[in-house]
Amino acid sequence: MDGRRKLVVGGAAALVCAAVSGTGPGLALAANPAQVFTPVADGFVTPSTPRTTYGRARSLQLRASPPSRAYLRFRIVALRGGVVSARLRVLLTGPGRADLQVRAIARRRWNERSLSYRTAPGLRRVIADRNARAGWTSLDVSSLVRERGIVELALVAKRGTVSVASRETRWKPTLRVETAPLLLAAGDIGSCSSGGDEATAALLEGQPATIAALGDLAYPRGSADDFAYCYDPSWGWFKSTTRPAAGNHDYATPAAAAYFDYWGAAAGLRGAGYYSYELGSWHVVVLNTNCRFVSCSPGSLQETWLRNDLALHPNRCTLAYFHHPLFSSTAGTATPAVQPLWQVLYDAGADLVLSGHAHNYQRFAPQSPSGAADPARGIREFVVGTGGNSHHPAGPPMANQEIVDDTTFGVLRLTLLETGYLWRFVPQSGGVFADAGAAACH
Repeated sequence: MDGRRKLVVGGAAALVCAAVSGTGPGLALAANPAQVFTPVADGFVTPSTPRTTYGRARSLQLRASPPSRAYLRFRIVALRGGVVSARLRVLLTGPGRADLQVRAIARRRWNERSLSYRTAPGLRRVIADRNARAGWTSLDVSSLVRERGIVELALVAKRGTVSVASRETRWKPTLRVETAPLLLAAGDIGSCSSGGDEATAALLEGQPATIAALGDLAYPRGSADDFAYCYDPSWGWFKSTTRPAAGNHDYATPAAAAYFDYWGAAAGLRGAGYYSYELGSWHVVVLNTNCRFVSCSPGSLQETWLRNDLALHPNRCTLAYFHHPLFSSTAGTATPAVQPLWQVLYDAGADLVLSGHAHNYQRFAPQSPSGAADPARGIREFVVGTGGNSHHPAGPPMANQEIVDDTTFGVLRLTLLETGYLWRFVPQSGGVFADAGAAACH
């Protein structure tokens, strides 16, 4: 965890930690952090000399006629979060001006030492365009840059003639990638009788993310053996970056002893299981909704702690997660006992709640704890019980439910911006269900 993320344990100790945390009113980050990458390969091609290679040229020549174009390859590595935006910056050295385009290119291997007009990849869709003259110019190429990996593109002059300083000069092209904290979430995960948890664990591999494990982590009883043999071989690889919530199956072992043994301090105060932490400019709260064992009632230790924690962290954006959903169309999974906690979150202006328990994916419009649509102050709930154990039928649609899928394992990907969030459901390999969007914080 980086220095902006602070784990606060449940119980009385949590109030003390929060009071001295230094994350009081007005906490916000100035801007999304940016990382800058330079090309690992570039070159230009021209039909005037179709077999000639210009991979070592200091100037990449772009002409509308004859149609000379440049190719650039970037290697995006070690991202510190989810991609928010990406801009290509190049120095145009003249002569003249041109209608400059950035184009996607066909998947075809190329090497700058052998790149020629005859061997160059074909052009695909237009990513960005602008009329440009000599000097520095930048273009938005966010649609090409989603995560780490290889990014390849072509620079084309739709009209006119211009040259671009290549990577062989001190004025080499750059790709500036802005990132924001990334949270990957799912619950109902580890099962020795299903390969679904291995399929969803593959989605976490290499991601610069905090993992929100939304309860029912080790089936069938949350025992030490269940954690060792049914959770640890898949999602356990990401234990150091996981912040868990307890589910009802975790409490099938008395007092959830194996759950607290496995997670240690990362699960909050033993026996309480609620805590909070900072993720960028967001305040994140993890609650224990096994209300038979850790009360969720008004005036309970947990409800009182939550009220105090939110008062101490009046961030613009707040997210909470716990196992049991207040709203769910799956029979037997909606949990009215958590309404007092929802009420506290609603009163404090929280934006998002994530839950599991129903083994499917459901997204709701912002609503109040009573289930009334409330686009101005309501909380958006995601049910993400898609971690890999099994599938539950979603049931008939209900009020404020916007989308549902009960056939696909996967994880919810949340990019936490300064004043809002992006969401995307990422299905297991081969899955076709998709859901994505964006919203502002209250």
